[in-house]
Amino acid sequence: MISIIMPAYNGAKWIEKAILSVLAQSFADFEFIIIDDGSSDDTGEIVTPFTKYDKRIKYIKNEHNLGVQKTRNIALSIVLGEYIAEIDQDDEWIDKDKLKKQIEFLENNQDYVLVGTGVIVIDEGGSEIARYFMPETDLEIRKKILRANCFIHSSVIYRAKSVKEIGGYTVTKMSEDHDLWLRLGRVGKFANLEEYAVQYCFSPKGYNSQDKFLRLKQNLLFAQEHKDFYPNYYLAIILGWAKICFYPIFTLMPSRLQGMFLKLHKKI
Repeated sequence: MISIIMPAYNGAKWIEKAILSVLAQSFADFEFIIIDDGSSDDTGEIVTPFTKYDKRIKYIKNEHNLGVQKTRNIALSIVLGEYIAEIDQDDEWIDKDKLKKQIEFLENNQDYVLVGTGVIVIDEGGSEIARYFMPETDLEIRKKILRANCFIHSSVIYRAKSVKEIGGYTVTKMSEDHDLWLRLGRVGKFANLEEYAVQYCFSPKGYNSQDKFLRLKQNLLFAQEHKDFYPNYYLAIILGWAKICFYPIFTLMPSRLQGMFLKLHKKI
C-alpha cells in the first residue's frame, strides 16, 4: 500500500537507526527502497544484511554520485505503492503508529495530497535542542508556505499518483522538497498531524543540509514562481532576505540556541 524511500550517502553513522525505526512501524504493508548514492563508507555493508532479513527492503546503489534530487526520482520511478513516505538517513520515526495514522487520514480525506507531522530536533550528539508542531490546517499552511517549508521531510506521506503527475523532484533546483510541496499544493490540500512522530538530526554536514545558504536564496525564486497560487508573497520576500542575512550568525551559535531559533522560525 505504501512505498518508503530513503536516499543515502555516506550514512553509516546513522542509517541503522533509521532503518530500524521503519521496521518498527505497526503498519506493515510497505516496500522500503533504499538508494545509495555512491557512498564511499560502510553504508552498503550495513544495509545489505537487512535485505536478507526483510524482503520488503530493496537496496540499490548508484554507480556514481548523482545528487539527492536524481536519486529520489529514481526511487519514484520504481515505487509500487499507492502512497509514498520519505525518511532521511539520519532521521528516525519515533511513533510506531506514524504510518497508520497518516494513511487513515489520507484514506478519509481524498482531497488531501500530503500530510506531515511534528518533530523533535536533536544535535549530532543525540541531545534534544527543540520540538515543535508544524502548521496544521490547509489554510494555515498555504498562508505560510511561500516563506517557509511547512513540512519536515522525513514526516511526509503523499499520493504516488499526484507526485508522478507533476513530474517528481525538479533536478535543477535546490531545496527540492520545498519545491515539490509547492507544486503538489496546486493539485490537492495539505495537512500536518499534531504528533511528534519524527526525530530529526540537525547537522550542517548532513546529506540534505548541503549548501544551505544557496537553498535560502532558492526559496526566494520559489516565492516568485508560485506567487499566483499562494498568499503573502511580499512577506515571503522580506523574511527570505532576512534569513539570508542572519544565516552566517546562526551557524556560529551553539546547538541549543540554534534549536530555539528553529522553533521560533516555524512560528513566525
